[in-house]
Amino acid sequence: MNENPKVKIDQILAQGIDFKFGDYIGQGFSLLQKNLGGFIGFTLVFIILSAVISLIPIVGTIANSLFISPALTVGFYLVARKLDRNEGTEFGDFFKGFDFIGQFALTAVVTGLILLVSMIPFIISVWGTGLFDWYQEAMQNPAAASDPPSIPFWSIILLAPAIFLGLAYSWSYLFVAFHGMSFWDAMEASRRILMKIWPVYFAFTIVVGLIMAAGIILLCVGLLASLPAGYCMVYAAFADVTKLNVEPDPGDEIEQHLVE
Repeated sequence: MNENPKVKIDQILAQGIDFKFGDYIGQGFSLLQKNLGGFIGFTLVFIILSAVISLIPIVGTIANSLFISPALTVGFYLVARKLDRNEGTEFGDFFKGFDFIGQFALTAVVTGLILLVSMIPFIISVWGTGLFDWYQEAMQNPAAASDPPSIPFWSIILLAPAIFLGLAYSWSYLFVAFHGMSFWDAMEASRRILMKIWPVYFAFTIVVGLIMAAGIILLCVGLLASLPAGYCMVYAAFADVTKLNVEPDPGDEIEQHLVE
């Protein structure tokens, strides 16, 4: 991409963002239909590979969180873009997210630390309730997990900063993959844009999440289609808001070089 992504983001913020909620839902389903078999096959690989790696004590969870899951998730977005541009796709395209694995890991670590700090008030408020002991036991043996302990109702409010920041940083991987940014620049780009549209994007993620969850009701076959559909919808929103596939105007490039 020839255009300076930071300059492009400044322009987007200056011009204002028209978030086309319903359009992105429809575009997501359209992209899914262009390669339904490929998306279903990759989703199956994604689920199996993540499950197998997570079985490895400690190391598996870390590897999945920092390396495997981010790279595989971005695979959905990379293929969605090729389909959006009417380009041919191969099954191997789903795995090209591993090309950015280093920046993804840094993004995951730094984002995780920021979210952990934002959750400190919540952690303090529920420390003596036994919630964390219950969570650890549930992770070790989900089938034998008991009902979670009760926690103060007001403590849920203390999760608001983590929810806000988690959503604000949720486009970081896409900025790394599509705009060639370093992890911190990608996180800042995501935060700056999504903070401008946070309420409507929060509503959008709820709808997308419900669509993904609907696949669980339809058992495995439904999940294999609803999961990639949700990722395609997120891609559609990102591509439109960031003008991902809009070629820069030659006059803008000349002006940019003069400024630099």
